[in-house]
Amino acid sequence: MVRANIADARDGFSNLLKHVRQGETVLITDRGRPVAQLGPCSPGDEQDPQLEALLARPGVARPPRKALDVEAFLKRPIPQLPSGVRASDAVTADRNEGW
Repeated sequence: MVRANIADARDGFSNLLKHVRQGETVLITDRGRPVAQLGPCSPGDEQDPQLEALLARPGVARPPRKALDVEAFLKRPIPQLPSGVRASDAVTADRNEGW
């Protein structure tokens, strides 16, 4: 198990993730006391219903209505911005419209 204090974890987070990707667990300590544990995900973790419920709170995300058909999605044409419209302006306008 890899150990890191809070400052080292903050400054070297990417390095700690390398250990996690290799299957190791990282123990985060505060003044020598364990406060958190960072470890690899299980194969089914991305399907965690609690995480989906948390993200589905109003204003954060919406759950999918159906599974994504990846092949059909990749065959769709790439959206084009109207002439003279900046992508950042389009994103801002979309965000201001809300859900």
